[in-house]
Amino acid sequence: MSMSDWQALLAEPTTRIVLWLIAGMVVMRVLLPLVSPRSALGRLILWFWHPDARRADGQVDDDLRRTTLRNMDSTLIALLLVFAVVRPFVLGAYYIPSASMEPTIYGEPRGRQDRVLVNKYVYRLRAPRRGEIIVFRAPLEATGGPVQQDFIKRLIGLPGDTVQVRDHRAYVNGEPLAEPYLPADLADASTRLANWGPRQVPAGHYFVMGDNRDNSADSRAWGFVPAYDVHGRAMCVFWPPVAGNPLDPAAGPQFTLRLLR
Repeated sequence: MSMSDWQALLAEPTTRIVLWLIAGMVVMRVLLPLVSPRSALGRLILWFWHPDARRADGQVDDDLRRTTLRNMDSTLIALLLVFAVVRPFVLGAYYIPSASMEPTIYGEPRGRQDRVLVNKYVYRLRAPRRGEIIVFRAPLEATGGPVQQDFIKRLIGLPGDTVQVRDHRAYVNGEPLAEPYLPADLADASTRLANWGPRQVPAGHYFVMGDNRDNSADSRAWGFVPAYDVHGRAMCVFWPPVAGNPLDPAAGPQFTLRLLR
């Protein structure tokens, strides 16, 4: 991860909450060996960490303190591994800020903001594949400002592919791409960015588009995505677990946890 990636990670509210939690645990780990387990502070720390200390007849003694210290050490090591290794390099959570991936994923403008789990490690083992939903650092041309943002789109063109868009539908190397994820009302979409190309995807780059072709700023508007800006593959929607369908409010609440295809 680059320095800007670490800065973005540390700026997230969830990261700050985890860091404060770890800091509180470290303080308790430092204090527990220094105080009597029968003191008010010792009992409070043991109550927080060990279920035996919460029972009315629980014995608070040095053996319980030693057991608790071992639990503290293993918990802190696990948290540090998650924060320093798993979160930055293996798995990440991203939210959807726009409607560009509807109806596959819903964004904030619809009143429902899906959150997806992203596998950051998979592309260290293999190259991205056509049709996968990827999260990447958008080029400055896409954001219109000095601060880069993370986008989520579907990968349409691989390096060397010739891509063309006709009436919002993708053609790769002269053949129509099977796109069962497109909105049902695509025929009624506007002509904005409806036709593009053909152009060849440069080496080390990808061509991406949103599933909601009528409401997506993507490679048709601002160009190709460098491979080194790809963070990972979006695997599943994990939040909210239950929600209504913004395109069909009458259907009522439904389970939204699902794998992404």
